[in-house]
Amino acid sequence: TSRPYFPDGVTHDNRHTEPFPIYINRAQGSKKWSVDEIELIDYWSGHGALLLGHSPPEIVEAVTQQMPRGTHYGACHALEVEWGGLVQELIPSAERIRFVNSGTEATLMAIRLARMHTGKNKFLKFAGHFHGWHDSVILGVNPPFETPVPGIPESVIDTTVICPPNDIDAVEKQLKSDPDIACVILEPTGGAFGTIPTNGEFLRQLRQITQDHGVILIFDEVISGFRVSPGGAQGYYNITPDLTTLAKILAGGLPGGAVAGKEELASKSNSRGQRMPHPGTFNANPLSAAAGIAMLRQVKTGVPHEKVNRSAKMLREGLVDVIDQHKLDWAVYGEFSGVKFLIGHGVDGLRAADFDPYNWEPHH
Repeated sequence: TSRPYFPDGVTHDNRHTEPFPIYINRAQGSKKWSVDEIELIDYWSGHGALLLGHSPPEIVEAVTQQMPRGTHYGACHALEVEWGGLVQELIPSAERIRFVNSGTEATLMAIRLARMHTGKNKFLKFAGHFHGWHDSVILGVNPPFETPVPGIPESVIDTTVICPPNDIDAVEKQLKSDPDIACVILEPTGGAFGTIPTNGEFLRQLRQITQDHGVILIFDEVISGFRVSPGGAQGYYNITPDLTTLAKILAGGLPGGAVAGKEELASKSNSRGQRMPHPGTFNANPLSAAAGIAMLRQVKTGVPHEKVNRSAKMLREGLVDVIDQHKLDWAVYGEFSGVKFLIGHGVDGLRAADFDPYNWEPHH
C-alpha cells in the first residue's frame, strides 16, 4: 500500500480511482500494462503530454543518446538553443522564450511578467479554466467556482478576477470598471481542453478588447500547444496573444515548460531597471531538451495532428452511434483530439448526435 508514504495514497489528484488506483508497469504506443499484466488502452495520454503515444522510437533514441552525455550540465548548451529555435519557428507569438520546468511555473511567470509590464496587480481568468496550482490560478477551477481553496490568503484572492466562460460582455465590464487588471489568461480551446468549449469568434473578441484596454492577453497552451496544430491554438485560429505558456508536448513527455511571447514582455525589466528573477535548477536541462527537439521535429510535419484528430473524430462518432442506439441521455463531444463524456445531460428526447455543448445548460 502507498498510504504510509503518500497522504492521499496517490501522487496526483486525478489518479484517485475506485476501488484502488491503477498501477502501471510499462507502456508502449496506445497501450499500457498494469502490475498484474492487464492490457489497457490509454486514452489519458500522459495527462495530454504524449502526442505520439508511449515510448515513440524518435524520443527513446534521443533520450538514450543524451543520457550518457549528461543530464544536467549546470551550464548553457547547444540543445537548448535548438529547442528554443523550434518553439520560435512554430509558435506565432514566440519572439522570445523563457524555459521553466512545468505548466504551473509557466503561468506563474507569465502573470508576473504582465504585472511588471503594466504596473498593475490583478488578473482575470475564466471559471473552469485550469492554469496550474499556484495560489492565484487554482481559484475557480472546479464547481462551485466561488468556493475558496484552503491555504490561500485573502490578499491573493483579492487580485484574482473570475469571469463566466465565453462571456465577452462580462470581460468588457470588468476591464472598464477595474483599471488594476494587468492581464487576461485562458485556455484557448476552452476549460480543460474543451470540456467547457470556446471558439475562434470569442478569441477574436477577447484579443480586440484586451488591446483596446491595454491589457496583456495570455494563451495558456500547456495542453493545446503543438496538439491543436503545429502552431497550437493560436496558429489554428490565427490569433496572436501577447504571451503564451507551454509544457507537456513541448518536452516530448519529459518535464519542461516555457513562456513565449513578445520581446518587450519576455525580456522585461520594470521601470526601475529591475529584471524579473528567472532561476530553476532543471530549466532547459539537456535530457528534456533532447526529447523536446525530437518531438517538435515531428510536430513540424503536421502528420501527428492529422492522425490524432482523425482518430478522435472516429471515436466520438462511434460512441455517439452506440449511445443513440441505446437511447441514453449521454453525450460525447470534443474538438481536435479531445473526447469528452457527459453522463446524463438532462434534456428529454435529445439525441447524442444533436448535442451542442455551446448551447447546453445543466438541468435545462
